[in-house]
Amino acid sequence: MLCLGLTTSQVGGAQAASSAASSISSRPSVDTSLVRPAPTVTRGDLKGAAIGVGLTALAVPADGWVRSSVRRPEWQVLEGIQQMARAGNLWGDPGVLTLSTGMWIGGRVTGHPHVAQVGLRAFETIGVSGVITRVLKASIGRARPNHPPYEVWDVELGRGWDSIQGDGAYEALPSGHATAAFAFASAVSNEVARIAPEHARTVRLMTYGLATWTAYARVHTDAHWLSDVVLGAAVGTVTGWAVTRWHATRPGNVIDRYLLGETVVTPLVTPAPFGGTRVGVSLTWP
Repeated sequence: MLCLGLTTSQVGGAQAASSAASSISSRPSVDTSLVRPAPTVTRGDLKGAAIGVGLTALAVPADGWVRSSVRRPEWQVLEGIQQMARAGNLWGDPGVLTLSTGMWIGGRVTGHPHVAQVGLRAFETIGVSGVITRVLKASIGRARPNHPPYEVWDVELGRGWDSIQGDGAYEALPSGHATAAFAFASAVSNEVARIAPEHARTVRLMTYGLATWTAYARVHTDAHWLSDVVLGAAVGTVTGWAVTRWHATRPGNVIDRYLLGETVVTPLVTPAPFGGTRVGVSLTWP
């Protein structure tokens, strides 16, 4: 059985999950009534989103310069960079979705529940962040850098809805590939930090490193401006926080019961310093 240590604190009547640790113990009884769910969206999420929007705004003035730099002929003809850019694009789509689905289904079929849990969280995060990104793309209606007249400020609000079934020329902001790659990184690194904290640093460096390369690949191939991938990274990362926290503070929820199978989640609640509660969540698989 896996035992997770989570801390939730009250902020304006709301709770948020934080650090995790794992240990092995005997299977306890189920009592989910002791856990008070954290809000779906917390102040931390809103702050993260605000920082993402701010960084996006700061990146816009550099969009033209960055595009000119990475699109210069002497850089584009380097075969090694071209190959890596293709790999980065594939990681963003369909790579992370394929891997998360494989981990989820494969973990269940082969009897590796930890793998299945991590895969499911990544799959959910990619899906939720993808919906958010799709709405933003269509509503903002920003032209891609490879679309005439190749202007940073070529924005027509709502035009993205018209191009969804077309070439997607006005669906630049935010980047869907960057969103998916950072969603995967956020969800996987958060879950590993709870399940196997000794591997958290390595997994975080690997997944966020790959996500960053995907973001670069989108700029390298002239599919997005720098600010597009910055906002995509923010959407994916913040969504990962929200999805993993939602599950961590709702043990035994209907999604996990149906999609993770015979998973037993038991909360153990004790007082936490400075108010709030300390929630120990135990996960067992028969």
